[in-house]
Amino acid sequence: MLSATDLNKAIAQLVIFTPDASAFSASQALALILGKYSHLYDGSVQALPLPEEIPQEVPRVILQSKDGTHRLDLSPLRVTSYWMRSVETLVEPEDILSTSVEVLEHYVEGMEAQVGRLALVLTWICKAENPAKLIVERFCKPELQTTIFNESENFEIHNHKHVNLKDFSVNSWIRCKTGLLIMNNVESKGVIVEQDVNTLIEEIQQRRFTSEEIKTYFQIAAAEAEANLQVYFPKEI
Repeated sequence: MLSATDLNKAIAQLVIFTPDASAFSASQALALILGKYSHLYDGSVQALPLPEEIPQEVPRVILQSKDGTHRLDLSPLRVTSYWMRSVETLVEPEDILSTSVEVLEHYVEGMEAQVGRLALVLTWICKAENPAKLIVERFCKPELQTTIFNESENFEIHNHKHVNLKDFSVNSWIRCKTGLLIMNNVESKGVIVEQDVNTLIEEIQQRRFTSEEIKTYFQIAAAEAEANLQVYFPKEI
């Protein structure tokens, strides 16, 4: 049966939402990040002079590493730091988190950006010949496995809850679904698990997170995501 140990982290997204779009400067942001992290974002640089009518959430600057592992999207209303698995190697979750948090902290301090909302999005994958069967076996009663859900081609479950994590009120989402996985340009079937732990959009205009609160939030959110993963996909004894 599918368990947490079968799942590999494929993507980690750390997002800060910056509600004051007028404070954003693409040239300043580009100089700030590459001035310290050119070794990390050593790939192509996209700086897009977009018309004003284009939504402010659309990135104006995109930085990435040559190996495709790291990417940073910079827009007036949000900044997203990505880690993406590019090869079949083991990476410590703490290293992924600390690098992204460091970059975001540097951005907030250097740009004097106001941050009103935070989100951690994790994507886990597991290759499987019959991914629907794995999900059905994990979450459905035996009598349903052999009747209505027998021989399912695709399957998905989706759950959302509102929880308090210390000083943070958050939405905690989890989606488990079948899908196509592409690793090293090879396509295969598998299970995809998406976790999204984000602070409330209703608070974005009132809440202002300090650099220390941002660091604390992502540590707490990562721990919450890991704990949920173990509950949803326990190891069979």
